[in-house]
Amino acid sequence: MDEQPDPNFMNNSAHPGVNPEAEELIRDWEFLFFAFLLFGLGRLGWLYLSRPENTTFHLGVACGFAFCGVLGFLTRWMFSPKSH
Repeated sequence: MDEQPDPNFMNNSAHPGVNPEAEELIRDWEFLFFAFLLFGLGRLGWLYLSRPENTTFHLGVACGFAFCGVLGFLTRWMFSPKSH
């Protein structure tokens, strides 16, 4: 069939012109980065409060997760369309 855009269709998208499947993937990755950030910050808080043995390993894991979360949000900010 010949698919013509529906003139009555309203695109409630935050990014016009972006495929809905791509938007869903973007939301999934944003959630994952947010979870990484929260997990890393939670581990840093746990590390500060409990003072376990082998602190270096736990500090590395916590900072790695927090860094991944921050990096994800920075890339989201860099690649988001600029409003004029």
